[in-house]
Amino acid sequence: MLAEISFPIPPRRTFYYLLPEELELKAAPGLRVLAPLGRREAAGMLVRVLPEKDADLTGFRELKSITRLLEEEPLFPEDALPLAGWMARRWGSPQGLCLGAFYANAPPELPAPERAPAPGLAVPPPAPPELEKFIGTLSAGEQGAYLLRLAPRGRRELIYPAVFSAALRGEAQGLLLVPDLGFIPALAAALEPVFPGRVGVWHARLTPRKRAEAWAGAFSGKYKVMISTRAGVFLAFRDLRLGLLDGEHEEVYRQEEAEPFYHAREVLLKRMKALGGQAVLASPCPSIESWGAAAAGGLSRFDAVPPGAPAAGGPAVRVLDMERYPGDILARPLADSLRRVVSGGGQALLIAGRKGYASRLFCASCGWMLRCQACGPGMTLVKAAGGAPQLLCRRCGKKEPKPGTCPKCGGKVFRDCGTGTQKAQEAVSKLLPAAKIARFDGDVLRGSLKTMRAELESFSKGEADILVGTRIALRELGAPRLRLAAFIDADPDLSSADFRASEKAFRSFYGAWRLLGGEGELFIQTREAAHYVFSRLPGMDYPAFADSELAARREFFYPPFCHIVKVRFASFDRRALDAAEADLLKALSFLGGRGEAGEILGPVIQPGEERRGFHSEYYLVKAAAESTAALCLEKAGTLPERRGVKRFIEADPT
Repeated sequence: MLAEISFPIPPRRTFYYLLPEELELKAAPGLRVLAPLGRREAAGMLVRVLPEKDADLTGFRELKSITRLLEEEPLFPEDALPLAGWMARRWGSPQGLCLGAFYANAPPELPAPERAPAPGLAVPPPAPPELEKFIGTLSAGEQGAYLLRLAPRGRRELIYPAVFSAALRGEAQGLLLVPDLGFIPALAAALEPVFPGRVGVWHARLTPRKRAEAWAGAFSGKYKVMISTRAGVFLAFRDLRLGLLDGEHEEVYRQEEAEPFYHAREVLLKRMKALGGQAVLASPCPSIESWGAAAAGGLSRFDAVPPGAPAAGGPAVRVLDMERYPGDILARPLADSLRRVVSGGGQALLIAGRKGYASRLFCASCGWMLRCQACGPGMTLVKAAGGAPQLLCRRCGKKEPKPGTCPKCGGKVFRDCGTGTQKAQEAVSKLLPAAKIARFDGDVLRGSLKTMRAELESFSKGEADILVGTRIALRELGAPRLRLAAFIDADPDLSSADFRASEKAFRSFYGAWRLLGGEGELFIQTREAAHYVFSRLPGMDYPAFADSELAARREFFYPPFCHIVKVRFASFDRRALDAAEADLLKALSFLGGRGEAGEILGPVIQPGEERRGFHSEYYLVKAAAESTAALCLEKAGTLPERRGVKRFIEADPT
């Protein structure tokens, strides 16, 4: 008999090994095995057991034997094999790497079974009145998937203990996924009184020993609830019955940095369905994809809004049309309120659309703009402390001095467009020279961890009067005297080519509004004051916004009504690139046929890629069904290689 083994390596293939007679009765799909791979022994996954006559042994000069089985029972009762196979089709990663995501943290030797600690004196959590119906549904224990829209200022530390207490009976376990490990301590402290000594944590910053202990605690059932970042969706449990995704709209749940690619939200839904458990997606502003799934009946939606809560109320929202204030960085109403808040002892948060000083520098006479000679895009204007202004390429990091004259027309007058955090900080310093101003953006984060913490903590502790930052400050922030929040320039996000632009903009406005508590002012500066997003802001009516956004997505055939695959080609050879694109269009010619609804957009030229004979173009493939998108991924991935042409394929591009 032969064993077909999959290893967590990039090649998209499996390997055949001889199965010793003493292991034939014990071997089963889903078990890990130790087998020789090249000059070493590696752990792999047994995919199937088959007679030698049924195997295609082309290319195998000799068959080696597996060394041993690493366990007697599969680690995953729902069987990771079909889940990994689905991941491979859904996002185009090799199945071996997808399987590796499940088994990567399992020790070569499984720990001895550990008895769960004796239950301590648990404190029953009070169930908020607005959650009674949802809690009752979870208590029934039936399989299901739910969308929980949290109240604008609902505290997760009060809600989640009641949710897990209702759902976890007997030795059932729960998984709580969070978008940021900074959220873990508060949630662990809230769950500990409910499950004394049985709350575990899992994240990348644990030491190897702590990670091994946490994995073993989940696998053995020692831990009743595991709190983790996105990779925790692949942990092995003894009896996982509830999976809750906190802040399900967060883009950090999407793994796009390295293979295997996946989205924790979709993996959690699939896994809990395979286990026959319950999945909960929680957010004050759910993603439009999840909102659409609830509208279509794929998720049961519950709104955790206190009874009798007013539709409006809370901080005042003011949208400032900047066409009435030409040339101003801070419109007069915002400047006046900023003075009043700071002089009255309050704090203010100013959000700029980008880091740096300005997004672009151009000649006032002819419009010439400096582009990076190394990689093409326009360069960002930055100002170093105590130094002369410089131009920085955000893609490759190249720096250039600010030009004195325009090389195209000889002009000496330059203007900048856009307002970065440095430019906003400079404007606020001129307006309020005595105020203490902190800055928090990506440049500060990369420059020095100590400086970053000092800037953020000075504001959170009430030492700084004003914080100027990008949108990352909205997640990290806590301020005792925050009375004003303002978006200096909302237009770049609203006019972005991203079809999620309106959703992201509304969520940012909502996040700032929620930070202000029950009082204060929210200002939004824009030149698109008639944009429909602003009509939903006075009462922060997210359901109304989400319904209108969902209708727009349906009309223009965007997710959740389709799946998108992006295929990009890059080459110095125009003819070779054209031939590669022709191969793609031929391979996808089945789109639009019976049962394969979809369309292809493109080619789209990458901004700034038209430099010196270099060509970069991409196509967006929209498929109505997941299976059709998977077929598009497969066909794009198996296109013939063209010399001098690089191909990049991405499922669900952001």
